[in-house]
Amino acid sequence: MKTTNVKEKPICPSADTVDIVEQANYSTVSGTYTQAFKAWRKQPDNVYAFRCRKNEKETIYVEGKGYHDPNPAAEERRAMIRINLVLGMGIFCYLLIDNLLSAILMGLAQLAGFDVGYCYSDGTVFGNQTIVLFILMAKTFLKFLIPILIFRYTFRLPRRVAYHLKLDVPRELPISLGVTCLAFVLANIWLAYSSINFLSFSTLGEAYYSVSYMQPGYQIFYMAFELLTVCILKELMIHGEAIHVLRQFGDWYAILITALLAVCASHSYITVLMELTLGIVTGISVLRSGSLLPAILCRIIYHMMLFALFTLGIFPKHIQNYRFWLLFGIAAAGLLICVCTIRPNRLYPRLVTQKHYLSFRERIRTIFHLGPLMIVFLLCIILMIIEVIF
Repeated sequence: MKTTNVKEKPICPSADTVDIVEQANYSTVSGTYTQAFKAWRKQPDNVYAFRCRKNEKETIYVEGKGYHDPNPAAEERRAMIRINLVLGMGIFCYLLIDNLLSAILMGLAQLAGFDVGYCYSDGTVFGNQTIVLFILMAKTFLKFLIPILIFRYTFRLPRRVAYHLKLDVPRELPISLGVTCLAFVLANIWLAYSSINFLSFSTLGEAYYSVSYMQPGYQIFYMAFELLTVCILKELMIHGEAIHVLRQFGDWYAILITALLAVCASHSYITVLMELTLGIVTGISVLRSGSLLPAILCRIIYHMMLFALFTLGIFPKHIQNYRFWLLFGIAAAGLLICVCTIRPNRLYPRLVTQKHYLSFRERIRTIFHLGPLMIVFLLCIILMIIEVIF
């Protein structure tokens, strides 16, 4: 008897079925991204994925508990709390390393017989320039590497999702650069008329005072190291694993939370506006382009513009007046790039709001749920207050 092979049709969720993962829309031109992300969310042992498949007409029998009706809101809250717990732990480690590691490494260097010292009032390391340079570079590298490793080995997102560099939407790169120029001017125009040494807060931090006493060769080397290392590692930390894990709850939610994490990483009242605006711009570029490359380049260019603005500020008074024209030129260039590259297109990837079950108030309450992330927010506020007072 002959048998015929009948190709089975895939079973699609009925109108009565709520399937959070399958109904998610990532609005990306890359199908491999969507497949990899959905496969990660469907892993049964993944406690950081928001997934709930519920049939409105059925219930599930759980042994020892009776009939159980899946609750999407409870699943969403549970996933958000677990993710916030890991994010808080990572940023808390960052803050500990940023504020304590220099003193620890200096103590070890002194035990080894090297001529170095540490000023506890401003966190300045001084002495042997080679050892000081090594301490500063080690602290910069480790304060980003530890959180990245925590996120990597906890969330375990596919590399295609978290650390993809190839542009899925090439036109997003010039758009991001143009918007970055405009955001730079809007966030920093007040600094052109301020006496605050904003370079020390925005890029070098407390290392500025240590580097200022070094020989020019050491200064140039450290500036180049900071420019590349900080920009690359900060984007890997903020927009590598974190933004994609948070994207389960909506693109704008992920962008705003990661922008707040960027503010916490700087924890200075002077850099709040610039870090918030840059974090939003780079977050949008990552989700719209499908790549980390635009965010890294935008951050590098942003810091280079900060350095140019700082350089004009240390010249005589008549040259400092050119800071306004520098900002005007940056704004004009950014506007020109945006006009030439932005073209409305229905097929172009857009930021989307995923289906969610928690109200706005419940989401805010979940964000500030008692845990490491809440502690980090409070700690950063305290550090900013201390900075203002002292």
